[in-house]
Amino acid sequence: MQWILMGSSRGGYDHHWITRFVPASRHRFFDLHAPYDHDRSRKASSAGQWLDYFRHAFRGIRAARLAGDPKVGALTVFPQLATATGLLKRAFGLKRLPVLAWSFNMGQDHGGLKMRLARIGLQAVDCIVVHSRQEIATYSKSFGLPEDRFTFVPFSVNVLHPTVEEDEKKPFLLAMGSANRDYASLFEAVRGLDIPLLVVAGAHAVEGLDRPPNVEVRAGLTLEECHVLAQRARLSVVPVANIWSGSGQVTFIEAMMFARPVVTTRSIGSADYVVDGENGVLVPPADPAALRAAILSLWEDEATRARLGANARQYALDNLTHEAAAATMAQLCDRLQSKIGA
Repeated sequence: MQWILMGSSRGGYDHHWITRFVPASRHRFFDLHAPYDHDRSRKASSAGQWLDYFRHAFRGIRAARLAGDPKVGALTVFPQLATATGLLKRAFGLKRLPVLAWSFNMGQDHGGLKMRLARIGLQAVDCIVVHSRQEIATYSKSFGLPEDRFTFVPFSVNVLHPTVEEDEKKPFLLAMGSANRDYASLFEAVRGLDIPLLVVAGAHAVEGLDRPPNVEVRAGLTLEECHVLAQRARLSVVPVANIWSGSGQVTFIEAMMFARPVVTTRSIGSADYVVDGENGVLVPPADPAALRAAILSLWEDEATRARLGANARQYALDNLTHEAAAATMAQLCDRLQSKIGA
């Protein structure tokens, strides 16, 4: 079966994403490149950005219609494209067009017009893939959809190999990411400690916070620079402030890939990935004292850091790669193909 792949990245998706591991004998993917880049860290999409998503979805719908083949479906990445594609599917009356929405993660409950439009559009999406099990009940209630419309698949990344040693001469604590982070608690946790903390995040993520003198904030780094820092850090911390949906998964999964020990908030996003004391350390939400204790406990315990890091990397290699996710993607595509009798 043919699938129109709509991922919000200028460089496309098929050459580096899950789809390249799906057997071509079962499903093929036409990568419809985006003329824009999706910024996952922003709190909300602007009107102009939504126009980009609708234009992209329209191109995908048009390509499916022009194909004139019942064995064509749409595969979207990120919720904005899923919503736009669902709305256009309904507008054009394309009831037989299967739509598979991958990486469906709403950072927060926006409410208002956006939520109403999402409820309408998502009614036309046949399968929605989430990366946290608890999101199924949350989204089912928020969008008025049956829970069986959703499928949990672990978030996946490319296999990453450590190439840089830990900085043992100038050890530092690293926190990366902007979306739904609890840097207020982290700053309080490290205040007064003789441990340097490097935060890589957008300015809005730390705006208005009282930054301790041992904290440095950087922004605008490349992915490669972030990967180097993730390997050089003694310890990675992912403090999350989100009780509605998953956050921080990309950051702690990539740290796990690099065999770095991770301390993160016990949350919807971490529940399916981090086992406390086995492949990472979980702390209660909004608890600077617990976060401080976890950091201090691991900072001088090299043996525990090495054990957690090794376990984390093995878990990531076994469960969190694009190749691992491809088997489930192929099964979901098979299921949608059978529904239309193609």
